[in-house]
Amino acid sequence: MPRIRTQLAIQAPPELLTRVKAAATARGQTVTRLLIDWIEAGLAGDLPAPAAGSDLLARVAALEAAVGDLRRPTSPEPVTPKRVPMGAGTLEIIGAAHLRPAAAGAITTAELAERTGTNRAAWNTWAAKASPGDVRHHPQAGSWRLIGKAAPEAGGPPRRLWEQA
Repeated sequence: MPRIRTQLAIQAPPELLTRVKAAATARGQTVTRLLIDWIEAGLAGDLPAPAAGSDLLARVAALEAAVGDLRRPTSPEPVTPKRVPMGAGTLEIIGAAHLRPAAAGAITTAELAERTGTNRAAWNTWAAKASPGDVRHHPQAGSWRLIGKAAPEAGGPPRRLWEQA
């Protein structure tokens, strides 16, 4: 009974193909016979494992080290940001929202809602579309001018500030 053969096509870098051809020539075999022998040896478990210094093992070690760095706890010391006053020669970006120092008598949105018995979210929604200096006329709470945003002295995110108009 004749042996049925099939063809295996692989894509390999040109340098690897050159090395395979040289190995086959050195052993006096065809490239096909050399590759078939290697495939059979690999399936039988007769080929040695990759060397300990292989590129794959080095890459895995580098990844493990990087993950270890990510899991390292952060420094417990608090970092205090430095405030730099804007002065002459400072560039201003037109349309940017600048933080302003709290004006005398200005109140936050939370304080405004508490004093007027209104909803804080409604003031914030209106202020998101408004510009500093705009006035909101509220039937129950009166007229209030949006001053802008300022960071509280105790720290935290900037808060909108208001004054009675």
